[in-house]
Amino acid sequence: MAYMIGIEDLVANALIQTLSKNSDIRFLTYSDIENYGAKVVKILNNEQEEVVLLLSRSKTNQMLHDYSTFFEEKKIDGQLGINLKESITIDDLSDEFRSYLSLKLLNAFIRGYKEVN
Repeated sequence: MAYMIGIEDLVANALIQTLSKNSDIRFLTYSDIENYGAKVVKILNNEQEEVVLLLSRSKTNQMLHDYSTFFEEKKIDGQLGINLKESITIDDLSDEFRSYLSLKLLNAFIRGYKEVN
């Protein structure tokens, strides 16, 4: 099976994992997101799965538009990234972005975070 992972799924799952470790961290740089995505791809490739990450600027702009109640682009300490809006919880993210994931993909998102951190 080939997986197409959008920036919204990557960001949401990285934030879920980050918040579960430290509830004060609500911002990830684009570099953090790309590193996380690379780990997720590596995990799935090692399981003989094909993966395409959809991380273009236009996809990011679309995510910021479609999920404006969840995310905003922000610059912190000179680094551009995605910030989770204050009113959004881990449960909100999980309900929106994890309810439809296959077990294999969910596992890769969880393992990918552990390998980055």
